[in-house]
Amino acid sequence: MQDGNDSVCKTSYADAILGLHDKGYVQISRSSLGREFADPTSDVVISGSHNDELHLKDYTDAAKHKTTLKSFKLPFGKDDEGVNGDVGIVIVNNMLLTGFDAPVEQVMYLDKVIVAHGLLQAIARVNRVGGQSKDKGFVIDYVGIGHHLKKALDNYDEREQKEVVDVLSFPEQELLELKASHDAIFALLEQHGLTDLTDHDAFFDVFYDEDLRFEFMSLFKQFTKNLNLVFPAKEALDYMGDYQALVEINVLAAKHFRDARLSMKGIPPKLRTITDAFLESRGIDVKVEPISILDEDFQKEVKKHDRNKTKAAEIEHAVRHHLDVELNDDPELQASFAEALQQIFEEFANNWTKIHEALEKLRQRIINAGKEPTYGLHRKKQMPIFRMLKREIFGEPFSGDAPVTAAEPVAPCSMQEEEKIGKLVALTQHLYMEIERELKLTGFWESIPARNKLMADLQKTLLQPEFAKLPKLVVNRKLIISRLMEIAQKNNDVIQYAA
Repeated sequence: MQDGNDSVCKTSYADAILGLHDKGYVQISRSSLGREFADPTSDVVISGSHNDELHLKDYTDAAKHKTTLKSFKLPFGKDDEGVNGDVGIVIVNNMLLTGFDAPVEQVMYLDKVIVAHGLLQAIARVNRVGGQSKDKGFVIDYVGIGHHLKKALDNYDEREQKEVVDVLSFPEQELLELKASHDAIFALLEQHGLTDLTDHDAFFDVFYDEDLRFEFMSLFKQFTKNLNLVFPAKEALDYMGDYQALVEINVLAAKHFRDARLSMKGIPPKLRTITDAFLESRGIDVKVEPISILDEDFQKEVKKHDRNKTKAAEIEHAVRHHLDVELNDDPELQASFAEALQQIFEEFANNWTKIHEALEKLRQRIINAGKEPTYGLHRKKQMPIFRMLKREIFGEPFSGDAPVTAAEPVAPCSMQEEEKIGKLVALTQHLYMEIERELKLTGFWESIPARNKLMADLQKTLLQPEFAKLPKLVVNRKLIISRLMEIAQKNNDVIQYAA
């Protein structure tokens, strides 16, 4: 609630109602508003009587009232049956006291003493939920209704009083809360030596600690909320410079760490318009995804950082994102690179120069993996099966697997590489056909008999004479079948629908 001496919220998306204490003010108010509010048009809704002066007749027409109020309730620029939404301000006297519901109404300029239940109804008009752009309603108090509000609340019990009071806010308190949230976030930054808001690498190094990053996010969210409540009052402008600098840090950190929690989705529309324009002026496009580790320009982005820790973090989080998103359908390859990533940090703990060098080598390995030959197999549908078979049959078992004891020693493999590949390709194709056929059944994964049948069919294929002599296949068949089922479930949609 604000009094007439404070800054008034005038926003392009908000409609307003003015309550005037006398009909004689109508013409003066309309002419003044015409100059002050350039975008919306205004109209008057008042009750008429036989003694009204002639110039008031135009404003007491019930049919015209209906059109005016319909226009007021429509969003700006919208039309409905010949009525547009241009009316943004309605001047009222002794009208619309009950039964008037306009969620778009956000501001009430009050120039009339209202008491008791009528006062609460008036305040409630601007408190309707009205879409994403409406955060709260405003009552601009020109006559001093505060003590009347207290008396009006005295007619209700304690629970009902609390419900009303909880939805009221006052500019003085909002300013205090804004200052407190601003001071809190800057106290955190100062505590960790982050005093230069343009030194983004320093922020990235501190935010490498996920707990600190989350603490920053929480404080930034609260600062955003408090600033949005005060803006566009002139007092909010004192905080806009710091806020825009923090927005830039937030966006760049989101790209650096591939952390969706730092996205701009939580910025309210009122502030988002301003922050988007600021970021554009800084050459930052929030719609552009962070550069992929496969991109030939990735290293150019990394080299923009001065510190080895920042460079290493850029590669690390880009690799983790790639493993989670791009290799999600290939658990074998995903697990292999995840294990390599973990080993780097265990081997070179806190030696960021070595970590940076090792991560770059790992990135090159990931790039090369995407270039490996597919031998005529589908890269997304069949190659995950091929890689798993190659490891289980011709390589060592997965680390952490229980050792499998064969009934007879496994003979050393004497196959030439070309023969190995031929056998693996043929086996992959046979197994894939079994999986693809069964996955087409409706509700396959919910049916235990259907899953058991597929596992039995997979075992029959593995034990066919042309494959059974492959080293480790027979003794590892249970593990191989389990891995095949895991791949099939994770890649269910890819197997069924990918081109």
